[in-house]
Amino acid sequence: MNAIEFLRANEHNGDGAFLSEAQFLKNNWSWLKYSYAIAIKVRSAMAEQGMTQKQLAEVLHCTQQHVSVLLNGRVNMTLETIAKLEDALGLSFIQAENEPLFLNSPRPGEKMPNIKTSSLVDGYSPRKKKGPKKR
Repeated sequence: MNAIEFLRANEHNGDGAFLSEAQFLKNNWSWLKYSYAIAIKVRSAMAEQGMTQKQLAEVLHCTQQHVSVLLNGRVNMTLETIAKLEDALGLSFIQAENEPLFLNSPRPGEKMPNIKTSSLVDGYSPRKKKGPKKR
């Protein structure tokens, strides 16, 4: 048997996991990019602080295996999980440190500006309170 016959006899005929992996990335990239970014930031903070996965798991009250999955960057984390990671490592993922939560909010030590409801994050506008019905 020559080399070409050997390669043809042993070639892989299926697409393997490549197509399913590519489809997963395409379908979920909207949140995966954030999960990867958070995982990278957590890994860096852990390295700087000399923290192991087991130590982080103890702080988060979960298993080391769960921390490993989070650090893989392929988990659609809840806001609760993100907040716990921020608290455990002294990081800020969603809101930059010393940055206002609302678009026109003051920085620490500044006076509160007159905020219009249209300037709130995500266009949130509080509902008007309804009083008791008049008879």
